[in-house]
Amino acid sequence: MRKHFVRMFPALKHLNIPNAITTFGMICGVFACFFIVHGEFRMVAVFLTLAGLMDFVDGFVATKLNQQTTFGKYVDTLVDFFTCGIIPGFLVIGMIVSDAAPLHQNVIIVAAMLYYTSCALWRLAYYNIVEADKYFVGLPVPGSMMMVTMSMWAVMRFAVPIYFSAAVFLTIGTLMVSGIKLPKYGLWQKIMSVMCVIFLILVLAVG
Repeated sequence: MRKHFVRMFPALKHLNIPNAITTFGMICGVFACFFIVHGEFRMVAVFLTLAGLMDFVDGFVATKLNQQTTFGKYVDTLVDFFTCGIIPGFLVIGMIVSDAAPLHQNVIIVAAMLYYTSCALWRLAYYNIVEADKYFVGLPVPGSMMMVTMSMWAVMRFAVPIYFSAAVFLTIGTLMVSGIKLPKYGLWQKIMSVMCVIFLILVLAVG
């Protein structure tokens, strides 16, 4: 029965727990887009944080279950570019539409966002062609997304100058395509996971 089903839908032979978690991260990204359109930036932060957490979890689970595959790597990359590369840019556009900021401020944040998104694209493409079993080369994209999301939330919630968020976009984008090396499933990911949880609680508590 299973073999017949797989013959009909061959892509589903790659269905496993890590890939299901990755797919759930993509679904969180779709919900984030929905709330951007409706101007519910608190919920955007919630679902982007959940998407970031799913990316940390899927890699950890794949390692523990010995289910690391080439298919899973490419699915993860596609989801990462959507949730971590595209949606932050979409969020910036949502911010501009909902806020009557001066033109020069909008130009600066859009330019910084485009730089960040371009760096995310190159970072993920580079990750797919370079084998690095024990470390990441360049700042991982999910962690990068969380940092720019936090900066934009600070701008929207606490009236932090938008130049701060633009500076974060530029800095994080540069670090993504840099040659810095961070151990996989080491201190970096533990710190980012804890930061995600704290940020999620803060957003839910403060609004």
